[in-house]
Amino acid sequence: MSAFAAVTLDDGQSTPAPVVFSPSTIDVNGVARYYEGSDVFDARRSISSFVRLPSKGSQVARVQLKVVTPVMDDTTPTLKVGDVMCNVEFVIPKRATAQQRADILAFAANYLADASVVSSVTNLESIY
Repeated sequence: MSAFAAVTLDDGQSTPAPVVFSPSTIDVNGVARYYEGSDVFDARRSISSFVRLPSKGSQVARVQLKVVTPVMDDTTPTLKVGDVMCNVEFVIPKRATAQQRADILAFAANYLADASVVSSVTNLESIY
């Protein structure tokens, strides 16, 4: 089990800068939420993590991760107009081996770094 501690992730700048997400809360459902410090409350970027183990009648565990970057108004920088979001969910059967879990994590991380995915997200280009 991981400690509820700060998480540092590099941003997407041409020269990546580390962004520290500080632990905020673990809600009643077990969702751990982390926020970046910001002078404007609604402008805080956030990440969250949730693990649901198999329960009675379920054969899978679920790991849900979320990253949120608020979009602020150009003329009123304290006004939030939307969110850029990424939701990732791993569905892991109870009988999956440690190697299968490691493989799916590596495939997902490498796929997110693949040029086709990077182009789709950063340039909104589809695959042809």
